[in-house]
Amino acid sequence: MTTGSDSPAGQERTAVQAAVARLEAAAAGLPPVPDGRPGHVSLSEEVCDRLIDLAAARAWLRVTGPASPDGADDIDDIDDVMHGCVRWAVQEDVVRSRSAAMAAEATPPVREGQPVDSAHRLVTHLITSLADAAYYDEVCARLRTALGPRLDGRAAAAWDIADEALRGLGATRDEWVDADPAFTAAGGWVLVDRIGRLQLAAALLAEAAALSGEEGPLCTNATRRYTWNWLRQPPPEAATDIHVQRTGELVGWIRSAGPAGQGSAA
Repeated sequence: MTTGSDSPAGQERTAVQAAVARLEAAAAGLPPVPDGRPGHVSLSEEVCDRLIDLAAARAWLRVTGPASPDGADDIDDIDDVMHGCVRWAVQEDVVRSRSAAMAAEATPPVREGQPVDSAHRLVTHLITSLADAAYYDEVCARLRTALGPRLDGRAAAAWDIADEALRGLGATRDEWVDADPAFTAAGGWVLVDRIGRLQLAAALLAEAAALSGEEGPLCTNATRRYTWNWLRQPPPEAATDIHVQRTGELVGWIRSAGPAGQGSAA
């Protein structure tokens, strides 16, 4: 395995740092939290959720640490995969924050910082790596280490959600390992996002456990909300050749129908 800050893993961590910087800029454009009048509560929730996404990204950077200039970091190709998953998740959060801020006059790329085809090439790269049993199992093992032991008090609920999500990666392992990425990449973003979100949640949990005073409970509440928002979904399931075939059929059918009201029926 390649190691050092000049390795692909070191470069991927730099890419995450750039994505977090874009998220910082997008979050700076979020509107102030409005008052609690009817019709304003939903916007307050949206702003809060986007800022919690930013808090998770900041926590990940602090827990992971910057790459050392002498290249002495103990990083390897597994980190390349894990950091790539974090980058995907953070880039998605940039888009959500920009949408909430309504700051851009022009429509931004579907994945901020990357055109959509480049973003999905990232997914294909990650899914191809995760099809290797050694990579998949080591990623899960490192996620388990990052999650650590169950926390006490209010943080326990967040830990439980993250633990269930992590165990879900084991439940669907056989759908991803040794599978053909030509098919599994079709839905591979769900696995990439889950691995990224688990790392971000683990970083928030670590900070919640370390903080004292008023910040500790606030970070715990942020962690509970983050895991509730992102890790309650079912385990990530892989696409099959039938799924890919049906996708092609659906695309062809919808595009051939023409504008609304101009269907093919006589």
